Amino acid sequence: MQLDDHLKNLLRELGHAINDTVSDSDRITGAIAGVRAHGYDIVLKLDATIGLAKRDAAGAEAAKLTTQDRRFLESLRIQVDQESFLEEHDRRPAPRLAMTPQDVRFLKSLRIATDDTE
Repeated sequence: MQLDDHLKNLLRELGHAINDTVSDSDRITGAIAGVRAHGYDIVLKLDATIGLAKRDAAGAEAAKLTTQDRRFLESLRIQVDQESFLEEHDRRPAPRLAMTPQDVRFLKSLRIATDDTE
């Protein structure tokens, strides 16, 4: 897989589009303002990982990337070879969170289920 300048620009644009969409969301802005109105500072950090695989290429082609192309993709948090990307995420166990009873009540007040049995 060869990364040309056009593809690099498209991938950068995807990152900017995701960032702009979140930044321009009235719903997110309102939710943040609500938290701040209650006297809290808030930092919102989202992390997106993108899997990239050429549709008509064999998985071995991913190994043909130059070191510079691999660094570029890593800087954008893009993983090459979609098959191994999906396998890696399927193998990871879902993390368990330690919650207090107050956490559970708060989440339920927002109509968020805290486990699959409810």
